[in-house]
Amino acid sequence: MKSLTVLASLLLGVIQGHAEYLIVVSKATQSKPEWQKVVKALQDKHSAKTIVFDKNPSEILPTLQKAFPRHTCFVCQPDEVNKAFVREVHQLTRGLDEDPYSDTQWGILTGHDADNALTIAKTKKPLVIERVSSGTEVELERCREGVWYCELKKNHAVRKKEGEEPRPFRTPTDTTKLLVDSLNQYKAQLFVTSGHATERDWQIGYRYRNGSFRSGKGQLYGLDLAGQRHLVNSPNPKVYMPIGNCLMGHINGQDAMALAFLKNAGVHQMLGYIVPTWYGYAGWGVLD
Repeated sequence: MKSLTVLASLLLGVIQGHAEYLIVVSKATQSKPEWQKVVKALQDKHSAKTIVFDKNPSEILPTLQKAFPRHTCFVCQPDEVNKAFVREVHQLTRGLDEDPYSDTQWGILTGHDADNALTIAKTKKPLVIERVSSGTEVELERCREGVWYCELKKNHAVRKKEGEEPRPFRTPTDTTKLLVDSLNQYKAQLFVTSGHATERDWQIGYRYRNGSFRSGKGQLYGLDLAGQRHLVNSPNPKVYMPIGNCLMGHINGQDAMALAFLKNAGVHQMLGYIVPTWYGYAGWGVLD
């Protein structure tokens, strides 16, 4: 029992030695007043300290090792979040100690512009997911309510109403507007997608021809098979999980899908591949 007490005391000392929340930002971003507001919002919300690097995040490794933060937020302008940056952050956050695993829970906060990022930073109310919309099969039995549209079999979808069992129903072949409506009107709080994608589009059908989601100039929209646009305007906070989409997390310009999801779809948290993928566990594993 005495050894357990000593161990507990040692563990408590380690935990108390960690910073709870640390903000990392480049000198270029910190020098801009509109992005300073984003950093300040995080500082106020989390009682957080800020570390500024000059050119590369790896410069601050010794400081991170000393602070060993539980959470680390990298505040970035959208043009900073390229593949090289994301890879460097992955490596950096595994380098706080000698093992090969990630040593801090980290994320990147950006937006289509600083105002978009500030909206995300200022959000304080915890998100409770009650409504789910998906372009691929999800376990609705584990959800309060939701709907998923099949990417493999046309005209097939499943809906679960609160207090009821999931039930299949028939849809039009083109489900573009239905998916846009699930964001705009149904106000889903979790959106899940799979299938073919690039930085500029998501193809809704995988084994059959369907419409697509696209982005341009910060606007996310559905483009149906008839060529009609359906604009996404869904400001309620949500999580976006493109668990099976190639390149959805790759921000390669202001027209990137990720930025449009942040701006038009109310997405406050998302993951996304910056490379082509097949059954990568970093995506599908999160859904599991």
